[in-house]
Amino acid sequence: MLIRNAQLGDFGGWIWVASDVADIFGNPTMANDLEFIDYAERKIRQNEAITAFDETAGKCVGFIGFPRHYSRITWFGVLEAYRNQGIGSDLLKTALCKLYHSVGITVETYRENYIPGLPARHVYLKHGFKEIDNTLFDGFGNERCKLVLRSHI
Repeated sequence: MLIRNAQLGDFGGWIWVASDVADIFGNPTMANDLEFIDYAERKIRQNEAITAFDETAGKCVGFIGFPRHYSRITWFGVLEAYRNQGIGSDLLKTALCKLYHSVGITVETYRENYIPGLPARHVYLKHGFKEIDNTLFDGFGNERCKLVLRSHI
């Protein structure tokens, strides 16, 4: 598995991953949502997206997007067939290397009672993120929480 910066040619792969994880996100039409499509293309162009590329299959199987200047993770997904193989952890580790640790890195993710979101939540917790707010909702009314990774510097 190759973890690398996403390229414009990977855009279709990101849309494919988005369609695979859309139900977990609580947004079944995410892959067709113009705002999401614009976001994914913008993150690739701004060099703020990383992909996991399966060289054997010749396809992207996971993506993570982040705005570097705001030190947060804004999108994270791995194809179902590739989960529980450490790919999400590798994507997160690579993204964390590109973010500013001095201010703390944040992510809004699933609450601990949302079973489909537990794998993503566990990856964040495994890497040292701590929950700081569990009263959030996303734009679709889905329950979310905020996690932070504080600097150890």
